Amino acid sequence: MTKTLKLIALASVATFALSACGGNTSSQPEPTPEVTETAKVGFSPISGLPGGSGGPIAVVKIDNVNPARPQWGLSAADMVFVEEVEAGLTRIAAVYNSSMPNKVGPVRSARISDLEIMEQFGTPAFAFSGAQQKFLPLIDQANLINASHGLNGKFYTRQTDKNAPHNLTVDLGALVSSLTGISGAKDMGWTFSDVPATGGTTTNSFSAKWPASRVGAQWDGTNNAWVIALDNEPASDAVTNQPMFAKNIIVQYVEQLADSGFQDKSGNKTPLIQSVGSGEAILMRDGQRFEATWSRPMATSPTSYTVGATSHVFAPGQTWVLFVPKTYPVTFDPETSPTPGS
Repeated sequence: MTKTLKLIALASVATFALSACGGNTSSQPEPTPEVTETAKVGFSPISGLPGGSGGPIAVVKIDNVNPARPQWGLSAADMVFVEEVEAGLTRIAAVYNSSMPNKVGPVRSARISDLEIMEQFGTPAFAFSGAQQKFLPLIDQANLINASHGLNGKFYTRQTDKNAPHNLTVDLGALVSSLTGISGAKDMGWTFSDVPATGGTTTNSFSAKWPASRVGAQWDGTNNAWVIALDNEPASDAVTNQPMFAKNIIVQYVEQLADSGFQDKSGNKTPLIQSVGSGEAILMRDGQRFEATWSRPMATSPTSYTVGATSHVFAPGQTWVLFVPKTYPVTFDPETSPTPGS
Protein backbone atom coordinates (compact mmCIF):
# COMPACT_ATOMS: atom_id res chain seq x y z
CA MET A 1 0.00 0.00 0.00
CA THR A 2 1.36 3.42 -0.91
CA LYS A 3 1.88 6.13 1.69
CA THR A 4 -0.96 8.16 0.18
CA LEU A 5 -3.39 5.25 0.35
CA LYS A 6 -2.39 4.53 3.94
CA LEU A 7 -3.13 8.12 4.89
CA ILE A 8 -6.51 7.98 3.15
CA ALA A 9 -7.43 4.77 4.94
CA LEU A 10 -6.34 6.01 8.36
CA ALA A 11 -8.20 9.26 7.88
CA SER A 12 -11.38 7.32 7.17
CA VAL A 13 -11.52 6.12 10.76
CA ALA A 14 -10.31 9.25 12.49
CA THR A 15 -13.17 11.38 11.21
CA PHE A 16 -16.13 9.07 11.90
CA ALA A 17 -18.71 10.94 13.96
CA LEU A 18 -21.68 9.69 15.95
CA SER A 19 -24.48 12.17 16.54
CA ALA A 20 -27.98 12.17 18.00
CA CYS A 21 -31.03 11.18 16.01
CA GLY A 22 -32.62 14.06 14.09
CA GLY A 23 -32.79 15.74 10.69
CA ASN A 24 -35.19 16.35 7.89
CA THR A 25 -37.34 13.42 6.76
CA SER A 26 -38.36 14.95 3.45
CA SER A 27 -37.10 13.41 0.23
CA GLN A 28 -34.45 15.36 -1.61
CA PRO A 29 -34.67 15.98 -5.34
CA GLU A 30 -32.29 14.14 -7.58
CA PRO A 31 -31.99 15.26 -11.20
CA THR A 32 -31.67 12.68 -13.90
CA PRO A 33 -28.25 13.07 -15.55
CA GLU A 34 -27.20 11.53 -18.81
CA VAL A 35 -27.09 7.81 -18.07
CA THR A 36 -25.43 4.68 -19.31
CA GLU A 37 -28.13 2.11 -19.97
CA THR A 38 -27.77 -0.97 -17.78
CA ALA A 39 -28.41 -3.27 -20.74
CA LYS A 40 -25.55 -1.79 -22.75
CA VAL A 41 -23.51 -4.59 -24.29
CA GLY A 42 -20.21 -5.12 -22.53
CA PHE A 43 -21.21 -3.55 -19.19
CA SER A 44 -22.39 -5.31 -16.06
CA PRO A 45 -26.08 -4.62 -15.34
CA ILE A 46 -25.41 -4.67 -11.57
CA SER A 47 -22.43 -2.30 -11.45
CA GLY A 48 -22.13 -0.50 -14.80
CA LEU A 49 -18.53 -1.74 -14.99
CA PRO A 50 -16.98 -3.08 -18.21
CA GLY A 51 -17.46 -6.82 -18.57
CA GLY A 52 -20.20 -9.09 -17.31
CA SER A 53 -22.97 -8.24 -19.77
CA GLY A 54 -24.84 -11.51 -20.28
CA GLY A 55 -22.12 -13.34 -18.35
CA PRO A 56 -22.55 -15.52 -15.27
CA ILE A 57 -23.26 -14.25 -11.78
CA ALA A 58 -21.63 -15.80 -8.72
CA VAL A 59 -22.33 -15.11 -5.06
CA VAL A 60 -19.69 -15.88 -2.43
CA LYS A 61 -20.40 -16.01 1.31
CA ILE A 62 -17.54 -14.16 3.00
CA ASP A 63 -16.46 -13.85 6.63
CA ASN A 64 -16.65 -10.46 8.33
CA VAL A 65 -14.93 -10.71 11.71
CA ASN A 66 -11.51 -9.40 12.69
CA PRO A 67 -9.57 -12.72 12.28
CA ALA A 68 -10.85 -12.90 8.68
CA ARG A 69 -9.57 -9.47 7.67
CA PRO A 70 -8.33 -8.28 5.31
CA GLN A 71 -10.58 -10.32 3.04
CA TRP A 72 -9.32 -11.62 -0.30
CA GLY A 73 -10.80 -10.36 -3.57
CA LEU A 74 -13.70 -8.44 -2.03
CA SER A 75 -12.79 -5.24 -3.89
CA ALA A 76 -13.48 -7.02 -7.20
CA ALA A 77 -17.13 -7.70 -6.36
CA ASP A 78 -19.84 -5.77 -8.20
CA MET A 79 -22.13 -5.74 -5.17
CA VAL A 80 -21.54 -6.41 -1.47
CA PHE A 81 -24.47 -7.30 0.78
CA VAL A 82 -24.01 -7.06 4.55
CA GLU A 83 -26.41 -9.16 6.61
CA GLU A 84 -26.79 -9.89 10.30
CA VAL A 85 -26.15 -13.44 11.49
CA GLU A 86 -26.00 -14.95 14.98
CA ALA A 87 -24.97 -13.02 18.11
CA GLY A 88 -25.28 -9.66 16.37
CA LEU A 89 -22.36 -10.31 13.99
CA THR A 90 -22.54 -9.75 10.24
CA ARG A 91 -21.40 -11.65 7.18
CA ILE A 92 -21.08 -10.68 3.56
CA ALA A 93 -22.69 -12.02 0.39
CA ALA A 94 -20.46 -10.71 -2.42
CA VAL A 95 -21.85 -10.73 -5.97
CA TYR A 96 -19.44 -11.11 -8.91
CA ASN A 97 -20.21 -10.51 -12.56
CA SER A 98 -17.79 -8.14 -14.30
CA SER A 99 -14.80 -10.19 -13.08
CA MET A 100 -14.22 -13.59 -11.49
CA PRO A 101 -11.06 -13.38 -9.32
CA ASN A 102 -8.84 -16.38 -8.67
CA LYS A 103 -8.73 -15.76 -4.92
CA VAL A 104 -11.86 -14.81 -2.96
CA GLY A 105 -12.56 -15.31 0.72
CA PRO A 106 -12.52 -16.22 3.51
CA VAL A 107 -15.42 -18.38 2.37
CA ARG A 108 -17.84 -19.27 5.16
CA SER A 109 -21.15 -21.05 5.65
CA ALA A 110 -24.53 -20.19 4.17
CA ARG A 111 -27.49 -18.63 5.97
CA ILE A 112 -31.24 -18.67 5.32
CA SER A 113 -31.35 -14.98 4.30
CA ASP A 114 -28.93 -15.70 1.44
CA LEU A 115 -31.54 -17.61 -0.53
CA GLU A 116 -33.98 -14.70 -0.82
CA ILE A 117 -31.21 -12.20 -1.57
CA MET A 118 -29.98 -14.32 -4.50
CA GLU A 119 -33.32 -14.93 -6.20
CA GLN A 120 -33.28 -11.49 -7.84
CA PHE A 121 -30.18 -12.51 -9.80
CA GLY A 122 -31.74 -15.50 -11.58
CA THR A 123 -29.74 -18.70 -11.11
CA PRO A 124 -26.37 -17.66 -9.71
CA ALA A 125 -23.50 -19.90 -8.66
CA PHE A 126 -23.37 -19.93 -4.85
CA ALA A 127 -19.95 -20.49 -3.29
CA PHE A 128 -20.03 -21.29 0.41
CA SER A 129 -18.47 -23.61 2.97
CA GLY A 130 -20.99 -25.73 4.79
CA ALA A 131 -24.41 -25.10 6.31
CA GLN A 132 -26.60 -26.51 9.06
CA GLN A 133 -27.74 -30.02 8.20
CA LYS A 134 -31.44 -29.13 8.18
CA PHE A 135 -30.73 -26.11 5.96
CA LEU A 136 -29.04 -28.13 3.20
CA PRO A 137 -32.33 -29.36 1.63
CA LEU A 138 -33.46 -25.73 1.23
CA ILE A 139 -30.24 -24.94 -0.65
CA ASP A 140 -30.84 -27.97 -2.89
CA GLN A 141 -34.36 -26.71 -3.67
CA ALA A 142 -33.33 -23.10 -4.31
CA ASN A 143 -32.88 -21.57 -7.75
CA LEU A 144 -29.08 -21.58 -7.70
CA ILE A 145 -26.08 -23.65 -8.70
CA ASN A 146 -24.47 -25.24 -5.67
CA ALA A 147 -20.80 -24.24 -5.91
CA SER A 148 -19.95 -25.17 -2.32
CA HIS A 149 -16.63 -26.30 -0.91
CA GLY A 150 -18.17 -29.68 -0.14
CA LEU A 151 -19.05 -30.36 -3.79
CA ASN A 152 -16.19 -28.51 -5.50
CA GLY A 153 -13.26 -28.89 -3.12
CA LYS A 154 -10.54 -28.81 -5.79
CA PHE A 155 -11.26 -25.10 -6.42
CA TYR A 156 -10.84 -24.15 -2.74
CA THR A 157 -7.57 -23.60 -0.85
CA ARG A 158 -6.62 -23.08 2.79
CA GLN A 159 -4.27 -20.10 3.07
CA THR A 160 -1.40 -20.24 5.57
CA ASP A 161 -1.47 -16.63 6.80
CA LYS A 162 -4.76 -16.98 8.69
CA ASN A 163 -6.14 -19.67 10.97
CA ALA A 164 -9.11 -21.90 10.15
CA PRO A 165 -11.99 -21.32 9.70
CA HIS A 166 -10.97 -17.85 8.48
CA ASN A 167 -8.57 -18.95 5.73
CA LEU A 168 -10.55 -20.73 3.00
CA THR A 169 -10.41 -19.12 -0.46
CA VAL A 170 -11.96 -20.04 -3.78
CA ASP A 171 -10.66 -19.71 -7.33
CA LEU A 172 -13.91 -18.20 -8.51
CA GLY A 173 -12.99 -17.96 -12.18
CA ALA A 174 -12.05 -21.63 -12.44
CA LEU A 175 -15.03 -22.72 -10.36
CA VAL A 176 -17.58 -20.82 -12.44
CA SER A 177 -16.01 -22.06 -15.68
CA SER A 178 -16.45 -25.65 -14.49
CA LEU A 179 -20.19 -25.33 -13.82
CA THR A 180 -23.21 -25.39 -16.12
CA GLY A 181 -26.65 -23.86 -15.71
CA ILE A 182 -25.58 -20.50 -14.26
CA SER A 183 -27.87 -17.79 -15.60
CA GLY A 184 -26.47 -14.79 -17.42
CA ALA A 185 -26.64 -11.39 -15.75
CA LYS A 186 -30.01 -9.81 -16.45
CA ASP A 187 -31.07 -6.19 -16.71
CA MET A 188 -32.00 -5.09 -13.18
CA GLY A 189 -33.63 -1.88 -14.37
CA TRP A 190 -30.82 0.21 -12.89
CA THR A 191 -29.01 3.02 -14.65
CA PHE A 192 -25.48 4.27 -14.16
CA SER A 193 -23.73 7.55 -14.90
CA ASP A 194 -20.38 9.17 -14.21
CA VAL A 195 -22.12 12.55 -14.10
CA PRO A 196 -22.00 13.62 -10.42
CA ALA A 197 -25.31 13.55 -8.59
CA THR A 198 -26.63 16.80 -7.13
CA GLY A 199 -29.37 17.83 -4.71
CA GLY A 200 -28.45 15.54 -1.83
CA THR A 201 -27.14 16.23 1.66
CA THR A 202 -23.37 16.56 1.87
CA THR A 203 -22.00 13.62 3.81
CA ASN A 204 -18.44 13.13 5.03
CA SER A 205 -18.93 9.79 6.77
CA PHE A 206 -21.49 7.39 8.17
CA SER A 207 -21.64 4.43 10.54
CA ALA A 208 -24.17 1.59 10.75
CA LYS A 209 -24.27 -0.41 13.97
CA TRP A 210 -25.41 -3.98 14.64
CA PRO A 211 -25.16 -5.46 18.16
CA ALA A 212 -21.65 -6.83 17.51
CA SER A 213 -20.61 -5.32 14.17
CA ARG A 214 -19.99 -1.94 12.51
CA VAL A 215 -19.81 -0.88 8.88
CA GLY A 216 -19.01 2.68 7.92
CA ALA A 217 -17.29 4.79 5.30
CA GLN A 218 -15.50 8.09 4.80
CA TRP A 219 -15.92 10.10 1.60
CA ASP A 220 -12.64 10.45 -0.33
CA GLY A 221 -12.95 13.22 -2.91
CA THR A 222 -9.52 12.49 -4.38
CA ASN A 223 -10.54 8.97 -5.40
CA ASN A 224 -14.22 9.91 -5.78
CA ALA A 225 -15.28 6.96 -3.67
CA TRP A 226 -16.24 5.89 -0.16
CA VAL A 227 -13.43 4.36 1.91
CA ILE A 228 -14.98 1.42 3.77
CA ALA A 229 -14.32 0.76 7.47
CA LEU A 230 -15.24 -2.49 9.23
CA ASP A 231 -15.58 -2.42 13.02
CA ASN A 232 -14.13 1.10 12.97
CA GLU A 233 -10.93 0.00 11.22
CA PRO A 234 -10.01 0.85 7.61
CA ALA A 235 -10.84 -2.07 5.34
CA SER A 236 -8.42 -3.29 2.69
CA ASP A 237 -8.14 -6.14 0.23
CA ALA A 238 -5.49 -8.78 0.91
CA VAL A 239 -5.02 -9.29 -2.85
CA THR A 240 -4.44 -5.66 -3.84
CA ASN A 241 -3.21 -4.38 -0.44
CA GLN A 242 -5.25 -1.24 -1.09
CA PRO A 243 -8.16 0.34 0.80
CA MET A 244 -11.65 -0.92 0.07
CA PHE A 245 -13.43 1.65 -2.09
CA ALA A 246 -17.16 1.73 -2.89
CA LYS A 247 -18.85 4.03 -5.38
CA ASN A 248 -22.35 3.58 -3.94
CA ILE A 249 -23.64 2.69 -0.50
CA ILE A 250 -27.24 1.76 0.29
CA VAL A 251 -28.53 1.66 3.85
CA GLN A 252 -31.66 -0.43 3.34
CA TYR A 253 -33.96 -0.44 6.36
CA VAL A 254 -35.65 -3.84 6.65
CA GLU A 255 -37.89 -5.91 8.83
CA GLN A 256 -35.96 -8.75 10.45
CA LEU A 257 -37.22 -11.79 12.35
CA ALA A 258 -35.09 -12.56 15.38
CA ASP A 259 -35.54 -16.32 15.01
CA SER A 260 -35.59 -17.99 11.59
CA GLY A 261 -35.82 -21.48 13.07
CA PHE A 262 -32.07 -22.00 12.70
CA GLN A 263 -29.27 -21.45 15.19
CA ASP A 264 -25.49 -21.85 15.54
CA LYS A 265 -23.66 -24.44 17.63
CA SER A 266 -23.80 -22.19 20.69
CA GLY A 267 -27.58 -21.87 20.48
CA ASN A 268 -27.58 -18.31 19.12
CA LYS A 269 -30.62 -17.78 16.91
CA THR A 270 -30.16 -17.04 13.21
CA PRO A 271 -32.18 -13.96 12.18
CA LEU A 272 -34.15 -13.80 8.95
CA ILE A 273 -33.91 -10.64 6.84
CA GLN A 274 -37.02 -9.73 4.85
CA SER A 275 -35.55 -8.34 1.65
CA VAL A 276 -38.81 -8.67 -0.30
CA GLY A 277 -41.30 -5.86 0.20
CA SER A 278 -40.70 -2.14 0.46
CA GLY A 279 -39.34 0.43 2.84
CA GLU A 280 -37.04 3.38 3.36
CA ALA A 281 -33.39 3.68 2.41
CA ILE A 282 -30.50 6.09 2.40
CA LEU A 283 -28.54 6.15 -0.87
CA MET A 284 -25.03 7.55 -0.97
CA ARG A 285 -22.80 8.55 -3.87
CA ASP A 286 -20.52 11.48 -4.75
CA GLY A 287 -20.17 12.56 -1.11
CA GLN A 288 -23.94 13.00 -0.72
CA ARG A 289 -26.86 11.07 0.70
CA PHE A 290 -30.42 10.86 -0.56
CA GLU A 291 -33.48 9.78 1.39
CA ALA A 292 -35.20 7.16 -0.73
CA THR A 293 -37.55 4.21 -0.88
CA TRP A 294 -36.86 0.66 -1.96
CA SER A 295 -39.25 -1.83 -3.52
CA ARG A 296 -39.02 -5.51 -4.39
CA PRO A 297 -42.49 -6.97 -5.03
CA MET A 298 -41.38 -10.59 -5.43
CA ALA A 299 -38.26 -12.59 -4.67
CA THR A 300 -37.54 -12.91 -8.39
CA SER A 301 -37.87 -9.14 -8.89
CA PRO A 302 -34.88 -6.83 -8.80
CA THR A 303 -34.81 -4.25 -6.02
CA SER A 304 -35.60 -0.72 -7.22
CA TYR A 305 -34.51 2.45 -5.42
CA THR A 306 -36.40 5.72 -5.87
CA VAL A 307 -35.64 9.26 -4.75
CA GLY A 308 -38.91 11.18 -4.82
CA ALA A 309 -40.55 10.03 -8.03
CA THR A 310 -37.27 9.33 -9.83
CA SER A 311 -35.30 6.09 -10.08
CA HIS A 312 -31.90 6.52 -8.50
CA VAL A 313 -28.92 6.77 -10.85
CA PHE A 314 -25.88 4.88 -9.59
CA ALA A 315 -22.23 5.71 -10.08
CA PRO A 316 -20.52 2.95 -12.08
CA GLY A 317 -18.62 0.74 -9.66
CA GLN A 318 -19.03 -1.35 -6.55
CA THR A 319 -22.19 -0.93 -4.46
CA TRP A 320 -22.52 -1.92 -0.80
CA VAL A 321 -26.03 -2.78 0.43
CA LEU A 322 -26.43 -2.84 4.20
CA PHE A 323 -29.53 -4.59 5.50
CA VAL A 324 -30.26 -2.66 8.69
CA PRO A 325 -33.25 -3.42 10.95
CA LYS A 326 -35.33 -0.29 11.46
CA THR A 327 -34.49 0.00 15.16
CA TYR A 328 -30.71 -0.07 14.70
CA PRO A 329 -28.70 3.16 14.79
CA VAL A 330 -27.20 4.64 11.63
CA THR A 331 -25.37 7.94 12.03
CA PHE A 332 -24.10 10.45 9.50
CA ASP A 333 -21.59 13.28 9.63
CA PRO A 334 -22.74 15.99 9.32
CA GLU A 335 -26.24 15.52 10.75
CA THR A 336 -27.91 12.27 11.61
CA SER A 337 -30.69 10.96 9.42
CA PRO A 338 -33.62 9.80 11.52
CA THR A 339 -34.41 6.15 12.05
CA PRO A 340 -37.53 5.30 9.97
CA GLY A 341 -40.70 5.94 11.94
CA SER A 342 -39.03 8.17 14.53
